[in-house]
Amino acid sequence: MKHTKKLLTLLGTVMLLTGCGAGNNSASPTPFGTSSYQGSTDDRLFNPAVADRDPLLQKGDASIEQVLHGYRAQDASTNRGSGIRMLGSSEFVEVLPDPAVAPQQGSYAENAIATAYMYYGAPYQYGSDRTDPSTFDCSDFTHWVFLYALGMDLPKDSRAQARYVQTFSKRTYTDITQAQRGDLLFFGDFRGVKQERYVGVPKTMDSISHCGIALGNGKIIHTASKATGGVRVDELSNNHLEWRFIYGGSVLDVQ
Repeated sequence: MKHTKKLLTLLGTVMLLTGCGAGNNSASPTPFGTSSYQGSTDDRLFNPAVADRDPLLQKGDASIEQVLHGYRAQDASTNRGSGIRMLGSSEFVEVLPDPAVAPQQGSYAENAIATAYMYYGAPYQYGSDRTDPSTFDCSDFTHWVFLYALGMDLPKDSRAQARYVQTFSKRTYTDITQAQRGDLLFFGDFRGVKQERYVGVPKTMDSISHCGIALGNGKIIHTASKATGGVRVDELSNNHLEWRFIYGGSVLDVQ
């Protein structure tokens, strides 16, 4: 298993550094899913018989920093970014798309989305290895997508990613209907599938415990738990994702 993980990591790194990632329209292998998949996955995320009994869904990526070995909010070095800013106790480095990567259809968001679909169906693992794309938790998935697609080394957990967006993005919002393709979306704790469980719940940056990538047309690609099948596509309206939504923005449309 360790040998397999090392090979996967090496392959991903080599493909990124040699320009063979999704961002360059190369015919790279698809480890799990299909980039042509457009529909919602299934109803498991909203089925009370599944979701309300799912401890990983309730946990999100809360306290992820306590289980990641040698955790740092962000690994990007100053020579990969255009600025450093302090926010609380965290130091964030602004990272930009690798100039060697050509935008797909004129947009780097399409590079990210194409890469996200490559991992459709990849298994969920809480506290997954941030250098190993064989399993993901929610923030590992978003981190890996932008790293592999565009060479952007974003922060490693959902709260840090949200604060990164808050720090550097010039397009942010708290209304989920403003989400555009390739945006990062951030959500509060899962409290069940019923809307009344979210009434009056404070929506703060510190309460963020889940994230995903907007696909446009009211959809998201993300991963939430083992029981809900790993990386999946879901609707964003009239369900707990809408009621839990806290914050969104682009890591590509920066100040």
